[in-house]
Amino acid sequence: MQIVIGVNEEALQEWIEYRKEKGKPLSNLALKKTQNIMVRFDEAQQQHMVDTAIMNDWQGLHAVEAPKVQTTRHTSLIDDLTDTSWAH
Repeated sequence: MQIVIGVNEEALQEWIEYRKEKGKPLSNLALKKTQNIMVRFDEAQQQHMVDTAIMNDWQGLHAVEAPKVQTTRHTSLIDDLTDTSWAH
């Protein structure tokens, strides 16, 4: 198997293994199409796509919304580091 540059190899291997375990191995064409989908996203997003597909028992990959970062910050780190209001 030739892996396309920019594809998260670990995520792809997880996807291939998952499909094998489900009794639905990827054909060569399906593997090529899967990589063509994955390469459009950064490696973290590719991993998120594979994780989501596995958790939801999907047979294919598609774009999913990136997880939201929860924060309670009301100021940015740079604001906190340059804050001089305490000196007044």
